[in-house]
Amino acid sequence: MARYPDPNAVISASSLIRRARTGTPDLSQNDLATAAGIGQTALSRYELGKREPTFADLQNIVGNSDYRLEVYLRREPRHQSPVATLLSYNAERFAVADRDLVRLLPPHLAPEKLQDQPSEQDGPRLSDALLHYYEIRDLLRDTRRVEERLQQTFEQFGNARDIELIHQMLQVGIGAGQAATTLARAIDTGATTGPAGRRKTDPQDEPRLTRTEWAHVACCLRAEEAILRDRVERLHQALTAADHRDQAAARLREAEALARTDNRTGDDPHVERARAELDAATRRCAALSRNGGTADVGRAGERYLAVELAELADRASALFSALAADPAFARWRSEYAALDPLYDQWLDGPLSAALTPPQLYADTNAFYEANPALAAPWKTELEGGAAAHPFGSDERRAVDHLDREWQITVVGPTSNDPREWPKPEAAVVATYCPDLSANDGKAAVYVLAENLHGAQAANLVQTAPNPASLTGITARLTARSSARG
Repeated sequence: MARYPDPNAVISASSLIRRARTGTPDLSQNDLATAAGIGQTALSRYELGKREPTFADLQNIVGNSDYRLEVYLRREPRHQSPVATLLSYNAERFAVADRDLVRLLPPHLAPEKLQDQPSEQDGPRLSDALLHYYEIRDLLRDTRRVEERLQQTFEQFGNARDIELIHQMLQVGIGAGQAATTLARAIDTGATTGPAGRRKTDPQDEPRLTRTEWAHVACCLRAEEAILRDRVERLHQALTAADHRDQAAARLREAEALARTDNRTGDDPHVERARAELDAATRRCAALSRNGGTADVGRAGERYLAVELAELADRASALFSALAADPAFARWRSEYAALDPLYDQWLDGPLSAALTPPQLYADTNAFYEANPALAAPWKTELEGGAAAHPFGSDERRAVDHLDREWQITVVGPTSNDPREWPKPEAAVVATYCPDLSANDGKAAVYVLAENLHGAQAANLVQTAPNPASLTGITARLTARSSARG
């Protein structure tokens, strides 16, 4: 069994010093050297890896920043992989996770498509990446503990609500798990040794991760944060619904008590109104329960679980920000933003609250292949190659944050006006306008929202503020879809 990462991979002193200094606000190299009682030239050589400090000197240098150096022994059997230990007991889940992550990663960064070929502008050095690996692995370990505690609780008390919460936790950890595994394998691949079996220490010779590997790891952490935030929102919805249910039950008891005190007979309007409120609150709880139960919604530790998941989401966000600060990620992002502008806005922009980024299809044909219900009314036209952009009701045009124009269209499973379709089966799509005149079905198509009433979707698009922003319209539609959910 392979051991990831290779024990020959080391965290260099230069990486630790550089990270401690740059992570401390307003601390120049000269200031740190003065505080540590060494010359700036010596500190510069340490940071560049041209000279190795003693351990005592390293502690002294780091100790004069906002960081402290801690060293401890961690037992790790020679024939056991820490990553394999974390993932082996549920390997099937992480096979499924690959499919789930496809929705949250750009196509060329999907786990099954990731290429390990070096790029012209590679990512960080192995010693820098190794620090992040241990932080990601700690996050992964803590995400797995959430479900383990729920499993133990269910085994002790047999509460059906705990099973529902376990089901919600199935995706928690898949982003961190993929990031940890990919990063560990990349480090292991690059952890070569010299002729004498010693690790190469010259920073100029140290291997680097490829830019796509680094972007993949960063985007996996962003995916992890999105999953965690989504689960926190679901828990808050359950808590709010449970509070409304309890309040409605209390009002019903009060109304019934008043009716008995006043000796009112028959149907009392106050009692009936309170009973209707309780019925509505109970139905809302049932909608949030997979098995239709309501009594335990909001009473199975959701409040504490929400706090724990929110803390994990903050950690995932901090790790994503740290990786995204690397120049390699900035280069990848600037290039990919031109191809998928809304994914760029989902990473840390106005669309970051959504669980998944808007789905982007390479052309109209790909969009209809993935949405056969929307294609059915237009079978003849599609077979004749008549669709340059999706059939439906064109509402308005909008520009992305790169000032490129997109056509916003409401489409539905009908050949008539989708705004008149009575069922909530309409989708809102955006088609890249410069390619519309080609009439060859090759214009890129975004799906901004699904399962809306056509008239409602059109109203949301038409009433968006001017000038029309593709991101702003998407945010409005996403907020509406979330409210319906």
